[in-house]
Parts: sequence; C-alpha cells; structure tokens
Amino acid sequence: MNSIFVICEVDEGKIADVSLELLTKGRTLATTLKCKLEALVLGHKLAGIEKEIFPYGADVVHIGDDERLAPYTTLPHAAVIKGLFTEEKPQIGLLGATTMGRDLGPRVSSALFSGLTADCTALEIGDHEEKKTQKVYKNLLYQIRPAFGGNIVATIINPDCRPQMATVREGVMKKEI
Repeated sequence: MNSIFVICEVDEGKIADVSLELLTKGRTLATTLKCKLEALVLGHKLAGIEKEIFPYGADVVHIGDDERLAPYTTLPHAAVIKGLFTEEKPQIGLLGATTMGRDLGPRVSSALFSGLTADCTALEIGDHEEKKTQKVYKNLLYQIRPAFGGNIVATIINPDCRPQMATVREGVMKKEI
C-alpha cells in the first residue's frame, strides 16, 4: 500500500498548527491502511524542523531546504511536490486549507491528473460499491465537507485517480502527540 503525504507549512520557523493536525489525522489513516505517513516541508533555514514533525507520527520526513523556496511561491513549490509525488506515488496527499494550501493543492492535483476536495472537515477510510457495476472499491479516502452553505454534508470519494488529495480546514481536527 502506498503512503500518505502531509504537506507541512512553516510559519515563522515553526510547523503550522494545521499541519500538526493533519499529521495527527494522517497517522490514524496510515494505521488503518497499514502504510507509512510521510511529511514534506519546503522552505529555507529548516535545520531541525523534523524534530517538530516526528512526535506527531511521521515515519519519513522529506525536507526541501533552499533559499529559492522561501518565501512561498507557487511554481517552485508545485514543481517539487509534483516531482516527489510522481516518484513516490502516494495514495493520499493532504494540505491545510490555508492561503498556501488553496493555491498549491489545485495546481499539484491538476498536474498529476488527480482530484482535490477543498475545505474538508473530516477524513475517514472506507469502502464504496458502485451500484451500477457492482464494483467494490476498498480503502478509499472519504473526504467530508459542508456543501450548499453548510445545509448538507457531502462525502466525496475519488475511486480512480491517485493520489486522493484534500485540503482540510484549520481547527477541525485534533493536534495530538
């Protein structure tokens, strides 16, 4: 089974809270799927940043430390992530629903010909049966988000394309070591 990737954001030299929330949830999802949880951090002057990430359950931390990666600019970050995802072929990619995540997520998912669900408030792993074909998809990421002004909750799946990508709102998941 391929891994789960969390794209971590750095805010004033520290990992952003939304990224730590995603690492906590990612650990739960990775345990369910029996796969690795991997984190990616891009920026400059990131020495020791992995010490903030490993306590939240990451098995592997990829660090792109280069002066050209700070401050954040879309194209270099998207190119690095696309390259890593093309090489590593993760099953799931998660980003915070921040200004950066809302910019980066669609670019990366489009470049990989995958889908992206924005502003999720919950993530779960489950199966899905296609009623017409009776085909069963195992271990899909259920991407849960409010729709129609919050009047309903939509559960979105992506059975055919990988990685399954989602941005997640800050503060909706617990940050736990």
